[in-house]
Amino acid sequence: MLNRLLARTRLRQLQLLVLIADLGSIQRAAEVVGQTQSSATKALSELERMVGLPLFERHARGVRPTLICRDLLPLLRSMLGSLTGCAEMLAAAAEGAQGVLSVGAITGALSGFLGRELAPFLQQHPQLRVEVVEDSHHALLAALAARTLDMVLVREPAVVASGMRFVPLLQDQVVAVAGPSHPLHRKRVVHANQMLEQQWVLAPLSTQMHEAFERLFESCAQLPQHSPLITRSLPMLLEYLRTTNAVALTPLSVVQPFVQAGWLRVLALQFPPTLAAIGLLVPETPEKHGVNLLAEFLAQVAVKSLPAHSH
Repeated sequence: MLNRLLARTRLRQLQLLVLIADLGSIQRAAEVVGQTQSSATKALSELERMVGLPLFERHARGVRPTLICRDLLPLLRSMLGSLTGCAEMLAAAAEGAQGVLSVGAITGALSGFLGRELAPFLQQHPQLRVEVVEDSHHALLAALAARTLDMVLVREPAVVASGMRFVPLLQDQVVAVAGPSHPLHRKRVVHANQMLEQQWVLAPLSTQMHEAFERLFESCAQLPQHSPLITRSLPMLLEYLRTTNAVALTPLSVVQPFVQAGWLRVLALQFPPTLAAIGLLVPETPEKHGVNLLAEFLAQVAVKSLPAHSH
């Protein structure tokens, strides 16, 4: 089967298969790749004959993937994604780039550190290209382990995997934030019992910010009312706080640029330093030469930087 796939399968056929599954229509998939419906139908039929299995079931409104096709789709998407990455690297090399780095980061690392420091690095190393991916902590660790990312900026893990090293870059803390006109933003000290009357935007259950919210009010007889909005989306939270008198708990690293711009205010509500440092997780022996260049640059900047606790 592998020999048949290598000898007889065209990449356009595999791209078409994924599009048909996503769109539920051979005609719409054909339009996306610039083919006629008849040529797309012929290509799909050739692929089904070659593998000896039906890949789609026809119904009144189009087609749906068979069970075997559903099993193949994640593998095909991964393969096409890798091919896209190869094309991007080749295109960058043709434009004079001497390396392409794939860097993953959590939101706090982007807002609090990388977004500010990446431009100076690229000015010093114009021969490099850097692709930045934002994702959750666990997704980034999985991508780093699979080597689809060259390095990640995440909170310090409890255990650093063998073959990796962690470089601390930024200390962090939990802060209470509100819109620029919130009545409490001028108070020098705000206590938890003063926050009982506020409307809170909560983070989802099982998140660090939700746990911090419960710890904040554990000594009070009740919990404050909360907004109908529950979100981890930074754009959604930012706009909601700016247009209401609601408050929220968030890592300072996430909102620091918006505080500095005057779009949000940090309330003088004190929290213990419960957040792990944000840092760089990178292979001890990276495959690309640009990885060490970026890692050393970020480490040097972190040493020179002032603490990120300033409000």
